[in-house]
Amino acid sequence: MNPRLYVIKARNVKEYNARRSLRFAILDCDKIGVFPSNFICILPQRITVTANDESVFARIFGENRVEVARRLLTSALESEKNSEIKTEIRQRLRTLDCTDSNQREK
Repeated sequence: MNPRLYVIKARNVKEYNARRSLRFAILDCDKIGVFPSNFICILPQRITVTANDESVFARIFGENRVEVARRLLTSALESEKNSEIKTEIRQRLRTLDCTDSNQREK
């Protein structure tokens, strides 16, 4: 599996709902074909490191989910041109860093 982050911006979304207009889909670049045949899952807005995380993302990537999320977001940040999307990626990376540092403290 060769996962890549693909950010989709929904149209016709009210201005106050801008953050919810972005969908972070994870696609498998090793699969031949286009979306949706190469769709893996959606990257959750918040990634928890607890054992009771039942998201599809957590089930697929398991204990490595924080590292996978960080790698996908960092890679997307480097290649993204849209400033709104870059802002949301940075926000998710900050949230991820806080989650990871809180886990280390426990």
